[in-house]
Amino acid sequence: MREKSILTDVGSMTLPHRLRYMFEQVRGYELVGSRKHPADFNLVRAEYINTRVRALALLFSILTPLWIPVDYFILPEGSFGIMAAARLLFSLSLLALWVKASYVFSLRHARIRLFMLMVIPALFHLSAQFILGEHLSDARLASYTFLPFLIITIHCVFPLTLREGSLLALVTIFTLSLDELIQRQMFTLASLNNLWLLAVIMSIAIWAQLSQLHMQLKLFKQATTDGLTGLLTRRAFMSLAESELSRSERYNRTLTMALLDLDHFKIINDTYGHQAGDKVLLTFSRQLKDVLRATDIIGRYGGEEFIIALPETRPDEAEQVIQRVLDTCRETPVQYGNHTIHLTASAGLGEVLVDVQTSILYIDEALYQAKKIGRDQIIKVEGERKLLAE
Repeated sequence: MREKSILTDVGSMTLPHRLRYMFEQVRGYELVGSRKHPADFNLVRAEYINTRVRALALLFSILTPLWIPVDYFILPEGSFGIMAAARLLFSLSLLALWVKASYVFSLRHARIRLFMLMVIPALFHLSAQFILGEHLSDARLASYTFLPFLIITIHCVFPLTLREGSLLALVTIFTLSLDELIQRQMFTLASLNNLWLLAVIMSIAIWAQLSQLHMQLKLFKQATTDGLTGLLTRRAFMSLAESELSRSERYNRTLTMALLDLDHFKIINDTYGHQAGDKVLLTFSRQLKDVLRATDIIGRYGGEEFIIALPETRPDEAEQVIQRVLDTCRETPVQYGNHTIHLTASAGLGEVLVDVQTSILYIDEALYQAKKIGRDQIIKVEGERKLLAE
């Protein structure tokens, strides 16, 4: 009966609303841009992109000079030396990209390096067009005309959003077409034919990018998110928190963590049933997402316990944030059937000073104290490891 009512609602929608509903059901917005991607997924994807940028940069930096002996036999004498110098410069540029791209700090860094990987070969192709000029009509130099298609097919290797892939495609095709634009041959029949072919191949490349991204998002969520709340699993949280601690130590910034526990949750399960408990957990998870920043890391620590890492946030600042979470929890009862379930939560909070696991032990002790002396409050762990009641 429930499925029938859903289908009826969809069938009664106007076409624009129906398309929007279907788009949201398949989570199409995740393929358009990265704004709603989890922060930890962005870091994973950044490293994934960077790894492939380095591999391709190294590969082409090695292969490009190996063609110089072939050029020696097929290029005119006046063009060989200039072309060999261009190949060496191109190879060194890619080698530098391989060295410099050894580590990424964000998705932005990975995007910049991917942009460079695409633009450098396009500039090499552009220089080859001007160096060889009319000699390109020689059938023996046909390999130089294949480079644009090779550059575009490289796009298939990377998991990109539609916005990223389209922008990179426009920049790549524009750079590859600069020689024809400068020589005012852009709108000749031959030029338009090449442009159409590049666009078709690029469309296939973008489709491949989106397919990779969709699969990565699906696998990532299955491996790292809790099935009920959609928050990070305990293992995924710990891994990301350790990475965030390393970054905080590198830049001498503060990392604060908090443990939160729903008060009297067992009574809710016993009184209203486990489905009511699931709804409470789901509601509280949504409250956490609404109150906290996109850069904060939220995980389900176990049962009715939740854990949060707040990067670049001092304990006193984090305390204000967590207090808003507790206030929202208290002021937002959960409706379950004819029942109104009132909630409160307790929290332990402190700065990560040694390592994540050790800090959690102290913060968990603070949470225990908060529940022991009355619940619905925060106990903060000071730097001296003393517990102070707020």
